[in-house]
Amino acid sequence: MSILVAGGAGYIGAHVVRLLLERGDRVIVVDDLSYGTPDRVEGAELVQLDVASGEAVDVLTDVMEQRGVTAVIHFAARKQVGESVARPGWYYQQNVGGLANMLLAMERARVEQMIFSSSASVYGMPPVEVVPEDIDCRPINPYGETKLIGEWMMAD
Repeated sequence: MSILVAGGAGYIGAHVVRLLLERGDRVIVVDDLSYGTPDRVEGAELVQLDVASGEAVDVLTDVMEQRGVTAVIHFAARKQVGESVARPGWYYQQNVGGLANMLLAMERARVEQMIFSSSASVYGMPPVEVVPEDIDCRPINPYGETKLIGEWMMAD
C-alpha cells in the first residue's frame, strides 16, 4: 500500500510519516517545504510541490498513478490565523484551492480514501467549555472558514 501525505514534512505530518514508515507502508510526501524540511521525512519519497499551484492536479495525478497510491492524508495548508486575516484571498486560494486540486487528482487516479486534517477553529468561540463535535460551526477568521469549507468539500 502506498500512502500520499500532503504536508508531510511539517511538524504533525512528519510524525505521521514516521509512524507509517515504521508500519511498513510506502510513503510519498508532497510538500512545498515552506514549513517543513526534507530531513523530517527521510525514508519516504519527497515530491516538492505547492498543492494549490496550477500544475498540481496533473502532477498529483501522475504521482498517484505511478506510485500506486491507495490513500491520501491531507495536512497541507496555511495555518496562521493573523496571516489569514491579513491575506484572506490567498488563504482561500491555498487551503480551499489546494484541497480541491487534491480531490480532483484523487478522482482522476481513482483514489477513494482520504483523511483530512481540519481544525478546532471551525467552531469559533462557542459558549461552552467542552465543545461537542455536533455544535454549530461559526469560525471567526478566514483560516477557520477555509477549514470548514474543507470539511464540506470532503462531505460532498
